[in-house]
Amino acid sequence: MSETEAPTPVHDASLLTEVLRHALDGIAVVETRDGAMRIVYANATLAALLRRSEDWAVDRPLDAIEVEAPADPNMTASGIGMRVRLKRVDGSMVDCERWAVMLPDARVALYYRPAARTSPGALAAALERSSGLSSEEHLLDMLTRDWSIGQRDGRTVTLMRFEIDAWAEYREIFGRSASENVLRQVGRTIATVTKRASDVVARTATDEILVLGVSMEPDAALGFAEQILGRIRILSVHHPRSTSGRFLSVSAGVVTASPPRDRGVEAIVLATTNALHLARSNGGNRAVRGEL
Repeated sequence: MSETEAPTPVHDASLLTEVLRHALDGIAVVETRDGAMRIVYANATLAALLRRSEDWAVDRPLDAIEVEAPADPNMTASGIGMRVRLKRVDGSMVDCERWAVMLPDARVALYYRPAARTSPGALAAALERSSGLSSEEHLLDMLTRDWSIGQRDGRTVTLMRFEIDAWAEYREIFGRSASENVLRQVGRTIATVTKRASDVVARTATDEILVLGVSMEPDAALGFAEQILGRIRILSVHHPRSTSGRFLSVSAGVVTASPPRDRGVEAIVLATTNALHLARSNGGNRAVRGEL
Protein backbone atom coordinates (compact mmCIF):
# COMPACT_ATOMS: atom_id res chain seq x y z
CA MET A 1 0.00 0.00 0.00
CA SER A 2 1.42 3.39 -0.95
CA GLU A 3 1.63 6.25 1.50
CA THR A 4 -1.22 8.03 -0.27
CA GLU A 5 -3.45 4.99 -0.64
CA ALA A 6 -6.31 4.91 1.86
CA PRO A 7 -6.89 1.71 3.87
CA THR A 8 -9.69 -0.52 2.64
CA PRO A 9 -12.77 -0.10 4.83
CA VAL A 10 -14.23 -3.22 6.45
CA HIS A 11 -17.48 -4.26 4.76
CA ASP A 12 -17.71 -7.82 6.10
CA ALA A 13 -21.16 -7.80 7.74
CA SER A 14 -20.60 -11.10 9.55
CA LEU A 15 -17.35 -9.80 11.04
CA LEU A 16 -19.00 -6.61 12.27
CA THR A 17 -21.87 -8.65 13.71
CA GLU A 18 -19.44 -10.78 15.72
CA VAL A 19 -17.64 -7.68 16.98
CA LEU A 20 -20.92 -6.22 18.23
CA ARG A 21 -22.10 -9.52 19.61
CA HIS A 22 -19.11 -10.00 21.88
CA ALA A 23 -18.38 -6.38 22.76
CA LEU A 24 -17.51 -5.78 26.40
CA ASP A 25 -20.57 -3.54 26.82
CA GLY A 26 -24.11 -4.83 26.63
CA ILE A 27 -25.73 -3.39 23.50
CA ALA A 28 -29.39 -3.02 22.55
CA VAL A 29 -30.79 -1.30 19.47
CA VAL A 30 -34.27 0.13 19.96
CA GLU A 31 -36.89 1.83 17.83
CA THR A 32 -40.22 3.50 18.56
CA ARG A 33 -43.07 1.19 17.58
CA ASP A 34 -46.66 0.92 18.80
CA GLY A 35 -46.05 3.89 21.06
CA ALA A 36 -43.19 2.21 22.90
CA MET A 37 -39.44 1.81 22.60
CA ARG A 38 -39.00 -1.77 21.38
CA ILE A 39 -35.77 -3.77 21.17
CA VAL A 40 -34.74 -4.91 17.69
CA TYR A 41 -31.26 -6.22 18.57
CA ALA A 42 -29.44 -7.37 21.71
CA ASN A 43 -25.88 -8.67 21.86
CA ALA A 44 -24.49 -11.65 23.79
CA THR A 45 -23.05 -9.48 26.56
CA LEU A 46 -26.43 -7.92 27.31
CA ALA A 47 -28.04 -11.38 27.28
CA ALA A 48 -25.44 -12.52 29.82
CA LEU A 49 -26.13 -9.49 32.02
CA LEU A 50 -29.82 -10.41 31.96
CA ARG A 51 -28.98 -14.14 32.33
CA ARG A 52 -31.24 -14.89 29.37
CA SER A 53 -30.87 -16.21 25.84
CA GLU A 54 -29.73 -13.78 23.16
CA ASP A 55 -33.05 -13.77 21.31
CA TRP A 56 -35.20 -13.21 24.42
CA ALA A 57 -35.11 -9.41 24.36
CA VAL A 58 -35.88 -8.97 20.65
CA ASP A 59 -39.28 -7.32 19.99
CA ARG A 60 -39.87 -6.67 23.69
CA PRO A 61 -40.47 -3.16 25.04
CA LEU A 62 -37.40 -1.52 26.54
CA ASP A 63 -39.05 -1.37 29.96
CA ALA A 64 -39.07 -5.18 30.01
CA ILE A 65 -35.37 -4.99 30.88
CA GLU A 66 -35.01 -1.45 32.25
CA VAL A 67 -37.03 -1.46 35.46
CA GLU A 68 -35.54 1.71 36.93
CA ALA A 69 -34.43 4.37 34.49
CA PRO A 70 -34.65 8.17 34.20
CA ALA A 71 -37.69 9.53 32.38
CA ASP A 72 -36.27 10.13 28.92
CA PRO A 73 -38.71 8.67 26.36
CA ASN A 74 -37.11 10.41 23.39
CA MET A 75 -33.53 9.59 24.40
CA THR A 76 -32.70 13.28 24.46
CA ALA A 77 -29.71 12.54 26.71
CA SER A 78 -27.96 10.83 23.82
CA GLY A 79 -24.32 10.13 24.50
CA ILE A 80 -24.60 10.87 28.23
CA GLY A 81 -23.99 8.17 30.82
CA MET A 82 -27.18 7.65 32.84
CA ARG A 83 -27.74 5.24 35.73
CA VAL A 84 -30.31 2.50 35.05
CA ARG A 85 -31.21 -0.85 36.60
CA LEU A 86 -31.69 -4.00 34.53
CA LYS A 87 -33.87 -6.89 35.66
CA ARG A 88 -32.47 -10.41 35.34
CA VAL A 89 -34.40 -13.63 34.77
CA ASP A 90 -34.15 -14.55 38.46
CA GLY A 91 -35.57 -11.19 39.56
CA SER A 92 -32.24 -9.74 40.73
CA MET A 93 -31.08 -6.34 39.54
CA VAL A 94 -27.83 -5.09 38.03
CA ASP A 95 -26.91 -1.39 38.15
CA CYS A 96 -25.54 -0.06 34.87
CA GLU A 97 -24.52 3.17 33.23
CA ARG A 98 -26.24 3.64 29.87
CA TRP A 99 -25.03 5.56 26.86
CA ALA A 100 -27.32 6.32 23.93
CA VAL A 101 -26.17 6.82 20.33
CA MET A 102 -28.61 7.97 17.64
CA LEU A 103 -28.68 5.79 14.52
CA PRO A 104 -30.30 6.23 11.09
CA ASP A 105 -34.03 5.48 10.69
CA ALA A 106 -34.77 6.90 14.17
CA ARG A 107 -33.16 3.96 15.91
CA VAL A 108 -31.04 4.28 19.04
CA ALA A 109 -28.12 2.12 20.17
CA LEU A 110 -27.97 1.72 23.95
CA TYR A 111 -24.70 0.68 25.59
CA TYR A 112 -24.88 -0.79 29.09
CA ARG A 113 -21.82 -0.90 31.34
CA PRO A 114 -22.11 -2.38 34.85
CA ALA A 115 -21.62 0.35 37.43
CA ALA A 116 -18.69 0.18 39.80
CA ARG A 117 -19.45 -1.51 43.10
CA THR A 118 -18.02 -1.04 46.55
CA SER A 119 -16.71 -4.62 46.50
CA PRO A 120 -14.25 -4.83 43.57
CA GLY A 121 -14.94 -7.70 41.23
CA ALA A 122 -18.42 -8.43 42.59
CA LEU A 123 -19.99 -8.22 39.17
CA ALA A 124 -17.04 -9.88 37.47
CA ALA A 125 -17.73 -12.87 39.70
CA ALA A 126 -21.20 -13.12 38.18
CA LEU A 127 -20.26 -12.56 34.57
CA GLU A 128 -17.23 -13.16 32.36
CA ARG A 129 -18.08 -10.31 30.02
CA SER A 130 -15.53 -11.14 27.34
CA SER A 131 -17.18 -14.50 26.62
CA GLY A 132 -20.74 -13.78 27.71
CA LEU A 133 -20.64 -16.68 30.19
CA SER A 134 -21.66 -16.73 33.81
CA SER A 135 -19.18 -17.48 36.55
CA GLU A 136 -18.91 -20.85 38.22
CA GLU A 137 -20.05 -19.19 41.45
CA HIS A 138 -23.28 -17.98 39.86
CA LEU A 139 -24.00 -21.36 38.27
CA LEU A 140 -23.50 -23.14 41.58
CA ASP A 141 -25.88 -20.67 43.22
CA MET A 142 -28.50 -21.50 40.59
CA LEU A 143 -27.76 -25.22 40.97
CA THR A 144 -28.40 -24.98 44.71
CA ARG A 145 -31.70 -23.23 44.06
CA ASP A 146 -32.82 -25.69 41.37
CA TRP A 147 -31.71 -28.66 43.50
CA SER A 148 -33.89 -27.45 46.36
CA ILE A 149 -36.86 -26.96 44.03
CA GLY A 150 -36.31 -30.41 42.53
CA GLN A 151 -36.31 -31.99 45.99
CA ARG A 152 -39.68 -30.38 46.60
CA ASP A 153 -41.51 -30.97 43.32
CA GLY A 154 -39.55 -33.78 41.61
CA ARG A 155 -38.26 -31.66 38.73
CA THR A 156 -35.06 -33.04 37.22
CA VAL A 157 -31.76 -31.19 37.28
CA THR A 158 -29.12 -31.67 34.59
CA LEU A 159 -25.47 -30.74 34.95
CA MET A 160 -22.98 -31.05 32.10
CA ARG A 161 -19.22 -30.61 32.38
CA PHE A 162 -17.21 -30.01 29.18
CA GLU A 163 -13.43 -30.03 28.80
CA ILE A 164 -11.27 -29.54 25.72
CA ASP A 165 -9.36 -32.72 24.90
CA ALA A 166 -5.57 -32.48 25.30
CA TRP A 167 -6.03 -28.91 26.50
CA ALA A 168 -2.70 -28.70 28.33
CA GLU A 169 -0.90 -29.73 25.13
CA TYR A 170 -2.76 -27.09 23.13
CA ARG A 171 -1.76 -24.38 25.59
CA GLU A 172 1.85 -25.56 25.49
CA ILE A 173 1.98 -25.27 21.69
CA PHE A 174 0.05 -22.05 21.07
CA GLY A 175 0.54 -20.08 24.26
CA ARG A 176 -1.78 -18.38 26.67
CA SER A 177 -3.27 -15.68 24.44
CA ALA A 178 -4.25 -17.94 21.54
CA SER A 179 -5.53 -20.59 23.95
CA GLU A 180 -7.68 -18.04 25.73
CA ASN A 181 -9.27 -17.00 22.44
CA VAL A 182 -10.03 -20.62 21.57
CA LEU A 183 -11.54 -21.26 24.99
CA ARG A 184 -13.79 -18.25 24.58
CA GLN A 185 -14.84 -19.49 21.14
CA VAL A 186 -15.71 -22.90 22.60
CA GLY A 187 -17.64 -21.26 25.43
CA ARG A 188 -19.60 -19.04 23.05
CA THR A 189 -20.41 -22.01 20.82
CA ILE A 190 -21.78 -23.97 23.76
CA ALA A 191 -23.75 -20.91 24.91
CA THR A 192 -25.36 -20.46 21.48
CA VAL A 193 -26.70 -24.02 21.56
CA THR A 194 -28.46 -23.45 24.89
CA LYS A 195 -31.65 -21.62 23.98
CA ARG A 196 -33.81 -21.89 27.11
CA ALA A 197 -33.91 -18.89 29.43
CA SER A 198 -33.47 -21.20 32.43
CA ASP A 199 -30.17 -22.68 31.16
CA VAL A 200 -26.94 -21.37 32.69
CA VAL A 201 -23.54 -21.69 31.01
CA ALA A 202 -20.40 -20.96 33.02
CA ARG A 203 -16.65 -21.16 32.72
CA THR A 204 -14.67 -22.57 35.62
CA ALA A 205 -11.28 -21.55 36.97
CA THR A 206 -9.87 -24.80 35.53
CA ASP A 207 -10.98 -23.96 31.96
CA GLU A 208 -14.01 -26.24 31.91
CA ILE A 209 -17.48 -25.21 30.74
CA LEU A 210 -20.50 -26.10 32.87
CA VAL A 211 -24.10 -26.18 31.65
CA LEU A 212 -27.04 -26.28 34.06
CA GLY A 213 -30.55 -27.18 32.92
CA VAL A 214 -33.81 -28.26 34.48
CA SER A 215 -36.73 -30.51 33.50
CA MET A 216 -34.73 -32.52 30.94
CA GLU A 217 -34.97 -36.25 30.26
CA PRO A 218 -31.68 -38.19 30.59
CA ASP A 219 -31.62 -39.29 26.92
CA ALA A 220 -32.43 -35.77 25.74
CA ALA A 221 -29.67 -34.31 27.92
CA LEU A 222 -27.10 -36.75 26.56
CA GLY A 223 -28.22 -36.01 23.00
CA PHE A 224 -27.94 -32.31 23.71
CA ALA A 225 -24.35 -32.76 24.91
CA GLU A 226 -23.51 -34.79 21.81
CA GLN A 227 -24.95 -32.01 19.66
CA ILE A 228 -22.58 -29.57 21.38
CA LEU A 229 -19.64 -31.92 20.70
CA GLY A 230 -20.55 -31.86 17.02
CA ARG A 231 -20.73 -28.07 16.98
CA ILE A 232 -17.24 -27.87 18.47
CA ARG A 233 -15.84 -30.24 15.83
CA ILE A 234 -17.41 -28.12 13.08
CA LEU A 235 -15.28 -25.17 14.27
CA SER A 236 -12.30 -27.05 12.72
CA VAL A 237 -9.76 -25.56 15.12
CA HIS A 238 -6.41 -27.18 14.30
CA HIS A 239 -4.93 -29.18 17.19
CA PRO A 240 -1.65 -30.92 16.30
CA ARG A 241 -1.77 -33.10 19.41
CA SER A 242 -5.45 -33.97 19.32
CA THR A 243 -6.27 -37.47 20.51
CA SER A 244 -9.23 -37.77 18.14
CA GLY A 245 -8.08 -36.38 14.78
CA ARG A 246 -6.68 -33.18 13.32
CA PHE A 247 -9.05 -30.79 15.04
CA LEU A 248 -9.89 -29.68 18.53
CA SER A 249 -12.59 -31.68 20.31
CA VAL A 250 -14.22 -31.78 23.73
CA SER A 251 -15.38 -34.43 26.15
CA ALA A 252 -18.41 -34.19 28.42
CA GLY A 253 -19.85 -35.70 31.56
CA VAL A 254 -23.65 -35.49 31.77
CA VAL A 255 -25.87 -36.25 34.75
CA THR A 256 -29.65 -35.85 34.96
CA ALA A 257 -31.39 -36.66 38.21
CA SER A 258 -34.40 -35.95 40.37
CA PRO A 259 -32.63 -34.60 43.46
CA PRO A 260 -32.99 -37.02 46.38
CA ARG A 261 -33.95 -35.41 49.67
CA ASP A 262 -31.02 -36.92 51.54
CA ARG A 263 -28.26 -35.64 49.22
CA GLY A 264 -26.89 -32.20 48.39
CA VAL A 265 -25.64 -30.61 45.18
CA GLU A 266 -22.19 -32.07 45.81
CA ALA A 267 -23.57 -35.41 44.59
CA ILE A 268 -24.31 -34.21 41.06
CA VAL A 269 -21.10 -32.17 40.88
CA LEU A 270 -19.06 -35.26 41.75
CA ALA A 271 -21.06 -37.45 39.37
CA THR A 272 -20.43 -35.15 36.40
CA THR A 273 -16.73 -34.95 37.27
CA ASN A 274 -16.50 -38.75 37.31
CA ALA A 275 -18.42 -39.04 34.02
CA LEU A 276 -16.09 -36.52 32.38
CA HIS A 277 -13.06 -38.45 33.62
CA LEU A 278 -14.51 -41.61 32.07
CA ALA A 279 -15.08 -39.83 28.75
CA ARG A 280 -11.47 -38.64 28.70
CA SER A 281 -10.05 -42.04 29.67
CA ASN A 282 -11.97 -43.64 26.79
CA GLY A 283 -10.23 -41.46 24.21
CA GLY A 284 -12.15 -38.21 24.46
CA ASN A 285 -14.44 -36.61 21.88
CA ARG A 286 -17.45 -38.22 23.53
CA ALA A 287 -20.17 -37.56 26.09
CA VAL A 288 -20.68 -40.03 28.95
CA ARG A 289 -23.79 -40.20 31.09
CA GLY A 290 -23.16 -40.51 34.81
CA GLU A 291 -25.37 -41.50 37.70
CA LEU A 292 -25.72 -40.24 41.24
